[in-house]
Amino acid sequence: MAGPRYEPVTAVIPAYNEAQQIACVIEVLCQINDLLQINVVDDSSSDNTSDVVRSYCARDPRLHLLRLPTNRGKGGAMTVGADASASDLIVFLDADLVGLRSEHVLALIEPVRNGVCSMTLGLFTHGRRSTDWSHRLTPFLSGQRCLRWSLFRSTPDVATARSGVEVALSLHAWRHGYRVMPVPWYGVTHVMKYEKQGWLWGQWSHLRMYGEIIRYLAGHLTVDGTLTDWAKARWSPKKETME
Repeated sequence: MAGPRYEPVTAVIPAYNEAQQIACVIEVLCQINDLLQINVVDDSSSDNTSDVVRSYCARDPRLHLLRLPTNRGKGGAMTVGADASASDLIVFLDADLVGLRSEHVLALIEPVRNGVCSMTLGLFTHGRRSTDWSHRLTPFLSGQRCLRWSLFRSTPDVATARSGVEVALSLHAWRHGYRVMPVPWYGVTHVMKYEKQGWLWGQWSHLRMYGEIIRYLAGHLTVDGTLTDWAKARWSPKKETME
């Protein structure tokens, strides 16, 4: 019987003002031998995110810092990191994860690498109630996913989607009939915006994020589908495919 298929993987981490959190994610990724590259894209942070990343670049040659001169939003940062990858297999991770372990990342990679599906989504469970429920209600917005960039590079306006990038990738998979698989991430959560920025600025950041998501949907659902079609066909944790 043939063993597991080996294929190199690049991790891409979009980061904006994540100096306090990103080291925990990088520490985990540096332990994973399967990773060919670790591309951290600093989306023009105003804190010392880049300095933290540089300190790890000196320890692990797989780690690359890509600093953007102007803020392009999450979609822009993810696209830059993926385009700079030496492999087609990409795992996207947020920079503010809490409780991440190497087995979580490998569980996200293996189904795509072995041809079981075209994209996986890491879903928080038993981390903390607020983020668990967020992923139960809107799993297609998860920032933790593995995919083949050759299949998703053509996602409409992915580089300008900003916070709408996750829904852009999920919508692209639905339209093309790509198989999408949920991967439970036990014990993982992330730092909430209000914990980073304070209650007022955190709420404003949430409103802006959802505004960017709605703006992307408003501009793309009418191309070859409707909001009703999307609501009926969207992937949920109880399914394995977008049909």
